Amino acid sequence: MFVRIRFVHCVAVVAVLLTAALGAAAKEKAPPKADGAPADQLNEADVLSEAHIRTKFGFVKFELDGKREWDNHEYLDNAKTLVIKGLERNDDHTVVLTPRESGHESVTLTLKQSDFKRTVVKTKGRTQTITFRAFYNVDFKKVDGPKEAPKAPSKEAPAEAPK
Repeated sequence: MFVRIRFVHCVAVVAVLLTAALGAAAKEKAPPKADGAPADQLNEADVLSEAHIRTKFGFVKFELDGKREWDNHEYLDNAKTLVIKGLERNDDHTVVLTPRESGHESVTLTLKQSDFKRTVVKTKGRTQTITFRAFYNVDFKKVDGPKEAPKAPSKEAPAEAPK
């Protein structure tokens, strides 16, 4: 019995020493922090931004800086909010929005650098990501279509019913 207790104590001591050694090695491998900043902090200038454009129409067509195709976009809120992702904040952008319903004019919207605000977004679990977002509301003006001329009275008199 005395031998068993010694063996169990030795195993426990070895486990504690091994855990302490691995913990010290992990601390040594971590890069040093500069000026109290976290080691995993990323450069905010490299973070791309996104523009949220709310309209009254669903699935509006858009052109971004003269390009008809922009793959990094999605529609939210019953397709009435267009989210254009992957925009660089160092330039102003021009967006031309066209509703799919006829009878409304296209709208040109300028996305300015100063409109993008830093936002922390929580993703799955507890991880947080930094993004820059700008929000816009767009109203389309109605196009005055050609009005139909009022019908002129016919020149022929209606026939009277026989008496």
